[in-house]
Amino acid sequence: MLGLVDLINDRPVHLNKYFDWAQKKIKELNDDSKWRDKIMDYETRLLEEKKEGKEEATIAGLKKLISALRDFGGTNQQILHRLEIDYGDQFTKKELENFMKQA
Repeated sequence: MLGLVDLINDRPVHLNKYFDWAQKKIKELNDDSKWRDKIMDYETRLLEEKKEGKEEATIAGLKKLISALRDFGGTNQQILHRLEIDYGDQFTKKELENFMKQA
């Protein structure tokens, strides 16, 4: 198990032929600029998708919050004020107003 940890941390490992093969393959892939570019592009797309998913979840939560505040008698002005306080750093006032219309 420690050999695997060393391999992951890019430390030399010579336990058996499998570790030798894996270490050689990792070095080949790291030295291949096309492969490295593909991996970097893939990681960038994953991060973007995660960010988009998080924003979609935030918007869905906002809409539920707006509905709940309306159920408890909040006026549009009160709700917008609260949204600006809590989410004004993430969304513009116009976006928040649109979320209120959609909710």
